[in-house]
Amino acid sequence: MTKIQVLDLAGNAFTGSLPNSITKAKQLLRLDLSDNHLSGNIPDWWYDLQQLQVRDLYGNDLSGSIPPSICSPPSLFWLRLSRNNLSGELPRSFRNCNGLLALDIGDNNINGTIPEWFGESFLSLQMVRMTGNMIDGNAPTQLCQLSNLHILDLSHNNLTGSIPSCLGSLRGLKSVKFYKWNPNYYYFSYVFTSKMELVEKGTKKKYTFTLDQVNLIDLSSNNLHGEIPKEITNLSALGTLNLSWNQLSGRIPEDIGSMQKLETLDLSSNHLSGSIPLSMTSITSLSYLNLSHNNLHGPIPSTNQFGTFTDPSCFRGNPGLCGKPLMTDCSPAKRKETERKLKMMMMSMK
Repeated sequence: MTKIQVLDLAGNAFTGSLPNSITKAKQLLRLDLSDNHLSGNIPDWWYDLQQLQVRDLYGNDLSGSIPPSICSPPSLFWLRLSRNNLSGELPRSFRNCNGLLALDIGDNNINGTIPEWFGESFLSLQMVRMTGNMIDGNAPTQLCQLSNLHILDLSHNNLTGSIPSCLGSLRGLKSVKFYKWNPNYYYFSYVFTSKMELVEKGTKKKYTFTLDQVNLIDLSSNNLHGEIPKEITNLSALGTLNLSWNQLSGRIPEDIGSMQKLETLDLSSNHLSGSIPLSMTSITSLSYLNLSHNNLHGPIPSTNQFGTFTDPSCFRGNPGLCGKPLMTDCSPAKRKETERKLKMMMMSMK
């Protein structure tokens, strides 16, 4: 066992605690014990596994806090602890995860705030998934320092405050890229498959081989307020934006049409007002839209991509909206004004 490099026991029915005998595998590079029934605390003996690069403990019954030695292996680039019963705050030892590319601690009972040092310590980080915890405090501006980030999922927490406008400067969401995990990617391409659960188009999906192509921001089901920052429209490579079930107000940014890679947009269950920006009709990639339960008013656009949104539930709960697919007809004056604005917008784009 001392020379073993890959230990993959995922998807079995193992019970009990993590065995201390794992520490004998001094050359271990990848450990995958996901989808089992392991219980007890995560042990604090990771100092003994200095070669470890991938650790996946997803989908067990592990409890207690995250141990201080969790980031001691200097080459660790993949840490997946999601869907357990872990509690406590984010440990200061996370500051040692300098080379981490993916951090998934979703669906636990982690509490406290996202610390200020988070953005300084994870400069290589490309994916952050913290959904389904009890993290509170303001939405952290320090996340804006993670310029390589292309997946940010902080949904289903207790975050407050406004959405940081500096998220619009995330370089990893301004251009389409294909990410590689580490310098030994070609070695890991046959022994390591990245895995992560994300919500896209209203459905939770398990991503594997295409995970490096996903560009997503999900801040849904928190207590965020204020306006949607116009700077977020700078994220021209963003594919999924979910800000639903918050307390957001104000208008939908007029320049949202510049987000030409957007496939999923969910702004439902907020307090947004004003009309639906006509620039949205130019997002030809948009295939899932939910603007329901806000205070939007005026005619629903009917041209281009909006002609495909035939389900009334996309717009329901906005008493001031009119036009198909809703049953409320628009007055001739409103319809004429909308057509005039649409023509002006199309002319300005030529």
